[in-house]
Amino acid sequence: MGSTAFEYPKIFDFPPFFTRQITDATWKSQVSQWEALILQYTRQKHIFRLNLHQATTPGEIEIFENKKINRRLSFETLKDIIEEMVKNGNAEWEGGSKGQKNEVLIYWHTPEEWANLIWNWINETGQNNQIMTFYEITNGELAEGQEFFELDKTILNKALHILVKRDNAQIFKGTDEDSMGIKFFGP
Repeated sequence: MGSTAFEYPKIFDFPPFFTRQITDATWKSQVSQWEALILQYTRQKHIFRLNLHQATTPGEIEIFENKKINRRLSFETLKDIIEEMVKNGNAEWEGGSKGQKNEVLIYWHTPEEWANLIWNWINETGQNNQIMTFYEITNGELAEGQEFFELDKTILNKALHILVKRDNAQIFKGTDEDSMGIKFFGP
């Protein structure tokens, strides 16, 4: 899924884009542009989570560094951008204590949208009234080619719990995370 070259916006070659802007209106615009870039990039590359320290390490994740203009986004600026993404519902801090915000789930689809995609797929492929493992949903043959193929387990769990709350499914405990089962009810 993520093998095609990523097309960067023109602003990516503008040095101030990589430095936190001090005026409020400019900062809001900068955050909005970074948020769109992060969501496009993670969607194309099929990335579901970011480690902020790793992301801002030189040479690690290409969208946070532009070698052509010798600029890199700082950890602090990326953290501030992610905070805004969290407020907008496009990201969620993962694990760690309050002051240790380092790992983030990226929602290029919200858990609700993932739930809808999975539910539609279940209905289209006739998987209703059958028990499937979580592993089959994200890694099974039928899931190949679907956007949720190899979906992050935490996001999958959130999406499936939405389907349970809607009374579309019931979760069954397994011996480990991959053998957890879920039964989808009729449409």
